[in-house]
Amino acid sequence: MKLPRPQQAILAFFVCSLLLAFLIANWCYEAQLTGLNEMLQKEQALHLSADKLLGNCENNNAHKAEPYDASYRICSQGSDIHARTENAMNWLNEERAKNEMKWYRNFGLAVLLLNLMAFTLYRGYIYLKHETD
Repeated sequence: MKLPRPQQAILAFFVCSLLLAFLIANWCYEAQLTGLNEMLQKEQALHLSADKLLGNCENNNAHKAEPYDASYRICSQGSDIHARTENAMNWLNEERAKNEMKWYRNFGLAVLLLNLMAFTLYRGYIYLKHETD
């Protein structure tokens, strides 16, 4: 089957728009994923530090049981930080999962917008060509 010249050009542009949309979606995905991974590493480091603090607090609480001294406050703050970092890591893992779905959305939108733009330019060219005739 042989396609006429305009259809060949349209098909070639569509294939190129798929490639360009793939690159755009992949670029957005990688940029978002890099930011999420950096935040996750920071939260994991803070979570590990809070784990160590809580371990030290358990050792100190075995020796003395004064509920309102400085070490008690530090331990309670460490427990709060531990809970917050755990929640933040859960949220970041959920965002990473959502980021994969965003890739498909970005790919579809890029294909749609690129082809709509090309269609608009093509129709404008046809309109201007008929205006000058």
